[in-house]
Amino acid sequence: MTAKLELPQQQLSKTSTFIGTASLFVALIPISLAPVLVKLCEREISANAVVFHRAWIATIVFGLWCGLQTLLRQKSDEQPIEQKPLTRGELALLVAMGTAGATYLLLWAWSLTQTSVANVALLSNLNPLFVGLAGYLLFGRRFDNRFVIGMIMAVGGAIAIELNKVQFATDQILGDALALLTAIFIAAYLMLVERLRRRFSTATIMLWRCGVTTVFLLPVLPSVEDRLLPYTWMGWFFVIFQALLCQVFGQGLLAYSLSKLSSGVVAVTLLLEPVLASFFAWVIFNEKVSFSDWVAFVVVLFGIYLAQSSQSAVKATN
Repeated sequence: MTAKLELPQQQLSKTSTFIGTASLFVALIPISLAPVLVKLCEREISANAVVFHRAWIATIVFGLWCGLQTLLRQKSDEQPIEQKPLTRGELALLVAMGTAGATYLLLWAWSLTQTSVANVALLSNLNPLFVGLAGYLLFGRRFDNRFVIGMIMAVGGAIAIELNKVQFATDQILGDALALLTAIFIAAYLMLVERLRRRFSTATIMLWRCGVTTVFLLPVLPSVEDRLLPYTWMGWFFVIFQALLCQVFGQGLLAYSLSKLSSGVVAVTLLLEPVLASFFAWVIFNEKVSFSDWVAFVVVLFGIYLAQSSQSAVKATN
């Protein structure tokens, strides 16, 4: 009898893992396009202004989405868990998640002004190490050898992609530190979203994340940026397109995948982002991709495969 029950449970687990993995890989495409779209937007406004516009546009979209969900629930007999009153702990987690999401974007943008893009890409991609370390120390998670080897390979490959472009200098210490802090806050954000997905929908989580980012940036940007608004219709097109594609669709799917996969697996899989970003830059801007970069891409892909197919990933999903 137990064996009969375990078989459907394993099938459900595999299906859930497949759905989460598929949604994550789809999310990586718009997320990886973000740097390319930021470059196009920076012809008229700064990266900070782009982040702000992405946040408030996405807040409106997810606010409408949440409102529509509420109307549909009122017409049905469903009593979702989200209708329960918020506890102080849940409210604190939502604010912490939104704060972590806003902070890592601000740190990322600030670090780009203090050090090279390669240094930022290198250091901010260390977030899987912080997710794994925090999971082990704070939550007692255990990872099998296959997952650990896969994570090390993927991180190593991501580092190799940027290593030949990295230049460490004393006048870039602040920027390098900010990039490393970016990785820490990305790790915190992923772990908080994973925890909140047990209670809240993707729309609710993203509404809080984008809303907090908007509140953070609204009083700050006018004092640090000369121009906040694009001055051509093409500039507005790229801003709105990026908000809908990268923030609503890409980040929304990322949050959804965290209901099916652990933050550790998601963090490792996100290392595919610099691979895709390099590919898009090669196709769109004709940037050079060396043979060593292609080798590093293969290493990252194989590392992600090992992590995704490890027993630790299956246990975390269950």
